[in-house]
Amino acid sequence: MKKISVLKIITLLIVLITSILVFKFNKTLRVPSIFDGNFYNTIDIPTATKPYHLKEANIALPDLSLWCDSINYHKYLYTDIFLQNSHTTSFLVLRNDSLIFKRYLNGVKEGDNTQIFSSTKVFITASLGIAIEQGLIKSINEPVSYFFPNKNPMFDSLTLYDLCQMKSGINYDEYGNLYQTLKFYYLQNVTQAINNAKFKYRPGEKFVYKSIDTQILGECIRKSTPNKKYVDFFYDNIWNKIGAQDSAYFAVDSKINKIPKYYGGLNISARDLAKFGLMVLHNGKFNRQQIVPKSWLNYCNDTTKRSIEPEKYCMGWYYSEDDIDNDIFYSAGFNGQIMLINRTNNTIIIRLGTDTGGVYWYPIMKKLSMIL
Repeated sequence: MKKISVLKIITLLIVLITSILVFKFNKTLRVPSIFDGNFYNTIDIPTATKPYHLKEANIALPDLSLWCDSINYHKYLYTDIFLQNSHTTSFLVLRNDSLIFKRYLNGVKEGDNTQIFSSTKVFITASLGIAIEQGLIKSINEPVSYFFPNKNPMFDSLTLYDLCQMKSGINYDEYGNLYQTLKFYYLQNVTQAINNAKFKYRPGEKFVYKSIDTQILGECIRKSTPNKKYVDFFYDNIWNKIGAQDSAYFAVDSKINKIPKYYGGLNISARDLAKFGLMVLHNGKFNRQQIVPKSWLNYCNDTTKRSIEPEKYCMGWYYSEDDIDNDIFYSAGFNGQIMLINRTNNTIIIRLGTDTGGVYWYPIMKKLSMIL
């Protein structure tokens, strides 16, 4: 009887502690959603002063059997059924600067915003290139200690380059420790996490994908513009210049701190994401205006800058090196948010969704981009 009472007490304590943790970390145990921007703290980003409308030329896509994997082709047979059943919310294809195919499904309409998670990272690295060109930041080799003086002594040897390339050395495991990842996602003071960062490797020593690197990078950019919030800098230098026709918003850590989640908090419509893609496709130029320096967007053309992982990583982008004759790269966010750019074939494909739908999207999107 004594053992039973002890077990009851332990069980009650576990339930109590779990309840406290869930309450404290604001539903930390819940899987993040592309619709989180509707429920959590955000900063609004207005439409451009002169919205740009994509040119459209509706063209049927090649038969699904020509670009989809065999399992999903035999299961669904038709493109629209495949997209619907793979939990896709937006699927856009642009060829030669025209939107040739668009589908909005599973509760999302044209112009709706959804969170693109880690695809946000390529907006932050683009912002860094602009800040350097404007002289706000000296170079990509600037130490983080310049922006966070008298904080972490390791920041003296940590550079912006290390952050861009996921080589900070910070002891953070994006994929191996789910609780740590979720805790960071729901953290209400991300600056404190930066100040308290612990290092597992020396900066620049090893590639390990982790969102805290981009969070630090975003804060460094913000600190380089002391008279302007990052979202204002983003609006003036990117958002307004690509003619965004839908308002968007950045998720922030809390109402009090209002620090954007640079690593994955951008909520954006698929058609405005496509405009950013067009700018990247054309080496930083959009509608005859140079927005991001050409040299910056071609930085990763030097293959030595890419990580040595199977999927080469550089400046927030992943690069395919299994086909050296084609210049293809993509940004990727949690649960299948993908923007693929095929410069060789002048094609952009965007897929957003509530989850991956059991599909490995990059290979089939790449194949589609090559046969259009």
